[in-house]
Amino acid sequence: MLTTMTQHRVFLGVLAIALSATGALGQFNVRPKDDKKHTPARQRDLEKFRDEAADVLAPLTAEGNPAAGNADTAAHWSIVLVAFAGDAQAENAELGLAKVVTEAGLTGAFVEKRDRATVIAYGRYEGPNDPTAIADLERLRTMRVGGQRPFESALLAPPDPSHLKGSLPELDLRNAKELFGKDRALYTLQVAIYGRGDRSRSSPDEIAEFRKAAEQAAVLLRRDGDLAFYYHAAERSMVTVGIFGQDEYDPLHRQGIEGYELMKARERHPLNLLNGKGIRERIPGTKDDKQSSFRLQSSMLVAVPG
Repeated sequence: MLTTMTQHRVFLGVLAIALSATGALGQFNVRPKDDKKHTPARQRDLEKFRDEAADVLAPLTAEGNPAAGNADTAAHWSIVLVAFAGDAQAENAELGLAKVVTEAGLTGAFVEKRDRATVIAYGRYEGPNDPTAIADLERLRTMRVGGQRPFESALLAPPDPSHLKGSLPELDLRNAKELFGKDRALYTLQVAIYGRGDRSRSSPDEIAEFRKAAEQAAVLLRRDGDLAFYYHAAERSMVTVGIFGQDEYDPLHRQGIEGYELMKARERHPLNLLNGKGIRERIPGTKDDKQSSFRLQSSMLVAVPG
C-alpha cells in the first residue's frame, strides 16, 4: 500500500494496484527506554542478539511525529486510503488527494503527515467500534471508480499513541484469526522484538516497558498504512505486519515461492529489530570472527497463533 509515486502522475485507477510498489517505508520509530543495568550476556547470546546499526531508528519524539501536535486529527481514529513514503511523499499525497476528491467524490478526505509516511485519510471516529467508522470502511473498500475498487485495501488506523490508553485488542495478534478468518490468517511477518537482548529474566517494570513499546510500534505502523499487530509473550513482545494465507505462502505445494503482498511486506520491512536496532547473527557455515561472517537478521514469517 505504501509507495513513492514518480513523475508527478497520480491516476486513481493506479491507487488500487500500484500503491504498494517502489517506496519503502522502512522500519519504524519506537524503542523502549535504555536500561544500563542489564546483566552481561554470554558470548553465544552476544553473537545472536548483539545490537548493531544504532542509527537504524531515532528515538520517538513529538518532533519526529508531527501528527502528535495536531489534536483535531491525532486524537481520533481514521481510515487510511493511501499512504506515501519517500522524499516526495508530501507532494505526491497532495496530488493524490486531488484525484481522490475529484474522481471519487470524497470531499471529506484529507492529507496528514504521520510517523514516517504521509497519508490520505478519511473521517474522524471515536473508536474501532464506532458504527460510522465500520460503515464508512465497508463503503470505501467496496466503492467502484472507473470499474475498479481503488480503496479495497483501506484500513482503520488508531490515533497517535499519546492519545491511547491501555492496550488495543484490535491490534493483538491473538485476535487476528477471529478478525480475518482462520483460513486467511495463517502467517504474519515478524519485524520487531522488544525484550532483553541477553535473554536474562526481565523485571515487571521492564516487561511493561517492552509491551508499551511494541503496542506503540504497531500503532505507528497502522497509522502509516501497514496492517500491524503486537504479540506479548511472557517476557518479550513482538511486532508483526500483514496477514497472509496459503495463496501467499504454501510450503507444501509451492516451497520457496512467496506471493506479491508478502514480498512487498519484506521490502518495506527487511529486518527483524531488537529494541529498535538490528540483530547481528552469524551466517551459517562460517566460524571466524570476521565482519563478513555476520549479517543483520531478516524479518521472518511466523504462524498466527490460535
